[in-house]
Amino acid sequence: MNLRKRLVDVLSNKLSSDIAWTMGSFMILAMSGIVINIVVAYFRGTEDLGVFNLAYSVYIIVSQIAALGVHYSVLRYAAMNQENPRELGSMLGSALLVVTVLGLLMAALVFVSEPLFARAYDSERAARAISYAAFGIALFPASKVLISFLNGLRHMKAFSVLQAARYIMVAAVVTAFSVSDQDFTLASLCFVVAEIVTLAAAVIYIASQRLVQLVRIKKSWLREHTSFGGRSLLAGMFGEINTRVDVLCLGLFLGDREVGIYSFVAMLLDGLYHLLAMVRVNFNPILVNCVRDSGWPEAQRLLRLSKRFIPLIMIALSAIVFAFYWLVAFQLVPERGLQEGTVVLLILLGGLVATSPFIPFDNMMLISGYPGRQTLQQAVAFVVNVSLNLALIPVVGIEGAAIGTASSYLAAVVSLILMTDRRLGWNLLTNRVK
Repeated sequence: MNLRKRLVDVLSNKLSSDIAWTMGSFMILAMSGIVINIVVAYFRGTEDLGVFNLAYSVYIIVSQIAALGVHYSVLRYAAMNQENPRELGSMLGSALLVVTVLGLLMAALVFVSEPLFARAYDSERAARAISYAAFGIALFPASKVLISFLNGLRHMKAFSVLQAARYIMVAAVVTAFSVSDQDFTLASLCFVVAEIVTLAAAVIYIASQRLVQLVRIKKSWLREHTSFGGRSLLAGMFGEINTRVDVLCLGLFLGDREVGIYSFVAMLLDGLYHLLAMVRVNFNPILVNCVRDSGWPEAQRLLRLSKRFIPLIMIALSAIVFAFYWLVAFQLVPERGLQEGTVVLLILLGGLVATSPFIPFDNMMLISGYPGRQTLQQAVAFVVNVSLNLALIPVVGIEGAAIGTASSYLAAVVSLILMTDRRLGWNLLTNRVK
């Protein structure tokens, strides 16, 4: 009877409901990633899969730079000012102005840099795909800010639906080009289509719910967003680059085929990582309030839950992912050579499972008002990742990229534990507060 009551309490809790919605969004993300990789590998081959993933990697990194970390500022201040719609309007309007200008500038820069990408990756097709992705970069920062605004206010249903819509549009456009006879580099236009849909839907939702009284520009918020965002930029940039640096380094040393094989494996890991990221986006606004109000018992409760359940869930999901990979690589499309990624998958899964309980707390420095420390944490992981990738890929190939990436997970968690203990007095290993 007590167990039944506890289950009812958990399911009726807002945090549990929010996580359920974001898990639904995660499932769509995972399915879209699977669809993209299987469809492209089946209809086009691993070379085209490598081209698309190089364009996707550049898109992720450059769009993060274009956002200037302003979305982190918006998330934090939305959570802190949720009872003040007038101030929220000024905060949001100022943020949108900053990122819109930056998005347009970075998009133009990427578009005209096509010849540079062609030389760097020795692939005109990859460079062309990257130039098409630039159109999405122009809009991504604004949609990122709006989604972070909803995250800060804990409108997680809307947040989840918008995220899911983005993934669905990307998968739909890529699939359409995969099965057509069109030049596959045009598939990178999926990003601008997805951002148009996400941006329009977010604006409609915020307006219909009257979450802000009046969207306007305020100098003080322009300064704050630029300052906080600028200090957060490198943290976000290093974090995003760290998820793609393995693919980019492989593109420098190996061909599109090897990049395609590794990208297929990395896609599966990316899905699992996003599951943890979905837990993190639900924890973030709660942890903002815990830090603001010194409400450490609630933060400690979240960590206990994370340590108790997440490793078990990740082990089970890792087994499912490996079984799925074996089915695709060895049974469905054995002629594509995906079997070569088996060891890569095992290495990456091991690194993720080992660090999984702490990943939902990965933004602790940022949400606590220490964006510089967050940058240092991500920089440590980035340096470890790049160093090992550059050292090992020429020697052992794609397995070297996996070792570098898995090692960067461990480096990030060690840095997180040390900084949280020193700056906040919260020991994540023992879950004790000084």
